[in-house]
Amino acid sequence: MPKVDLEKQRKKLDREITFFHFKKAQRLITKCIKISEKYNDNFFFYYFTAQAYILKDKFDKAMIFLDKALEVKGNDGCTYNDKGLCLAELGRYNEALNCFNNGLEKDKTCVPLYHNKGWLLNLLGRHKDAILCFHKSLELDKARPESLFSMADSYRNMGRIDESIKYFRRTLKIIKGKSKYIYKETKRRLKELETTSEFPQTGS
Repeated sequence: MPKVDLEKQRKKLDREITFFHFKKAQRLITKCIKISEKYNDNFFFYYFTAQAYILKDKFDKAMIFLDKALEVKGNDGCTYNDKGLCLAELGRYNEALNCFNNGLEKDKTCVPLYHNKGWLLNLLGRHKDAILCFHKSLELDKARPESLFSMADSYRNMGRIDESIKYFRRTLKIIKGKSKYIYKETKRRLKELETTSEFPQTGS
């Protein structure tokens, strides 16, 4: 039997969580913890154990294992990304932002780091800075729906309705068939915006 590529499984997990497929994510995490134990792979054991705690909203415990993962592999952008998200969920926004920045110093090609730094900046009302991060995320991954959605949200928060509509429409094209929740939420926001915009409305 060929060896399971845990890096590939990690990318798959990122998509399942992003698309709100939490049951699938939990099954994948359990599988990957067992495989990492079998392979004696400490890095992925710590990483996937942290994911199990994140799904249970136990962010403090998750960070213990993320820190252990960073002790093994200190330049892993995805681990910095998840630690930053944990800090943000705990309301420790400055620490979260520093964590995202530290991760980007180590790994300038980690798409989730750019996206989630943008998400946090948007949350903090720094919409222009957030948009720069989403642009970088999309530069590395043109079809990343959460970055398109968040870009649209930032433009909406800035009152740039036509730009917001453009990015929500792009989100719809990519997300259809992948995440019912994001698709419905995008449709809802798009419908609200189209009533006040010069853009022609889309069909239902």
